[in-house]
Amino acid sequence: MVRFFTTSIAVSLIISSCIDDPPTHPRINDYHSYLDMVWELYDQRYVAFDVKNVDWDALHDEYSQLAENVDSFDELQDLMIEMVGTLEDQNAWLYFPLYPRDTIPTYLADIEVNYVDSVMRELLEPWEFQWDSSMGVMWGHCVIDSIPYFAIRHFNYFFTFQSFRNELVNHLDAPGMIIDIRMSDDVSLVPAEQIPSVFTEQTLTAFFTQHRTGPEHDDLSALTLHDVTPRSWAYTKPIVLLVGEQNFGPAEAFTSVMGQMPHVTIIGDTTGGGGNTPGYFYQIYWPLWDHLSITCPFARVFTADTVSIEGNGILPDIYVQTTPADFLAGNDPVLEYAIEWIAEETAY
Repeated sequence: MVRFFTTSIAVSLIISSCIDDPPTHPRINDYHSYLDMVWELYDQRYVAFDVKNVDWDALHDEYSQLAENVDSFDELQDLMIEMVGTLEDQNAWLYFPLYPRDTIPTYLADIEVNYVDSVMRELLEPWEFQWDSSMGVMWGHCVIDSIPYFAIRHFNYFFTFQSFRNELVNHLDAPGMIIDIRMSDDVSLVPAEQIPSVFTEQTLTAFFTQHRTGPEHDDLSALTLHDVTPRSWAYTKPIVLLVGEQNFGPAEAFTSVMGQMPHVTIIGDTTGGGGNTPGYFYQIYWPLWDHLSITCPFARVFTADTVSIEGNGILPDIYVQTTPADFLAGNDPVLEYAIEWIAEETAY
């Protein structure tokens, strides 16, 4: 299984994890200089110019002129968000690491969210759903009648895979299972490789990654294989995987792997199509000023059949429509459909 990359690549990523080179463009003022640094960061590191309909050089000219009239960091921040936002990349955002921690996306896709946390928890209250908190809230579970239900909140480097696996082992005799990742976020691909291993009896190609290797926009690595090593006791009974448009990044990589398995049915909506990543294992942030950082997606994920997830997403096997009125009424059509579907599927 390809989990780690060569030492030279890892070292180069660590060395380049802060913006410390002066901009090569003429300095107009401090604000203009900061804009140049962000523009050059993306110019030299961003992975997906080949699929984005953006003239990055022309954008530099345009936003450099606008930066000449900036006289505050707030205005500069808005200008940076607007410039980077032209890439329409859901994994490009500004980050405030100090409490209260906050992120500001540079691009907000027009999506239909098919999950509301409070509604989900209320529906699962009769079955005493609990979040696991051994390393922060990463996942939770309960048993709906005879069907185990797992919810994965974070595809995080600290995901407690050992605890997750141990809990799953307790349910190997269950007739079916529901895995809900509609609430999932974060950027670590590690759980996206680890978790599918408990659901397959054969080695699978999980996905491929590709990263930026040099200063030219087409300096890209060959595809790197990530595979899944099976377990002798793998759970291969019917599984429902719940997804939605709000899923992007590792959640989509995980969905693409699970979708290869014949006993897995994906229910919900097409995932968000955010296949670029600002970190393989954890986010890489590039410091700007006053405790403000920015991400720069330097790598991207392809499905097992080498289709880029960016801009495409993963289609469900069964589409379930939801509306805001459903959730206001206390209904969760996706979860309710899944419970009925798995009950029928495992009735015989």
